[in-house]
Amino acid sequence: MKKWGILAAPVVALALLGACGNDEDHSKHEMSSNGTKSEQKSSTNKNASYDLNGKKLSLSFQDVIKQFEDKYGKAAAITSVELEADSGRILYSVEGMDDQNEYKLKLDAESKEVLEDYKEAVDSEDKQELDQEKLDLNGLISESDAMKKAVAEVEGPVSSIELDRSYQDTVYDVSVETGSDDSEVRINAKTGKVLSVDSH
Repeated sequence: MKKWGILAAPVVALALLGACGNDEDHSKHEMSSNGTKSEQKSSTNKNASYDLNGKKLSLSFQDVIKQFEDKYGKAAAITSVELEADSGRILYSVEGMDDQNEYKLKLDAESKEVLEDYKEAVDSEDKQELDQEKLDLNGLISESDAMKKAVAEVEGPVSSIELDRSYQDTVYDVSVETGSDDSEVRINAKTGKVLSVDSH
């Protein structure tokens, strides 16, 4: 009996030391895992907070509008132009339609690469909506002026800006990141007047 007691003591001691070592390794693993998650989250936030305001790009709204018109013809009415930061790239999307087709052109704002060139036949319902959606592109303030006006209202990085139509007006909708929420500042694209500021 005494021999078993003497043999059992070192075995128990080794088992306890092994358990402590495992706990230490486990806590190191947890720290490493949490550290990696934290870095990934930080990287994602950095990408989400990419600020378009004041960014020098190879293409402007006017450039992509001209490219769209050269490609599809001036008979194709433009219904929206959007600039946004997406997955580390800055992209333009231009949409429009004529009596026959609906078009979408997507370009990299820095490399000028055409990423999407889409055409689809329109139906009668689309044709009826065309008059309500087409943009008046004459006499617009620049997108950079619109972004400056937006951040004067709401401080933060601009994540996207879209040229759109609201009732009879052509407007810029500027998305500004404000912490956990985003704010959308709507600006009359001809007069530069701030029409609304909405948080969402």
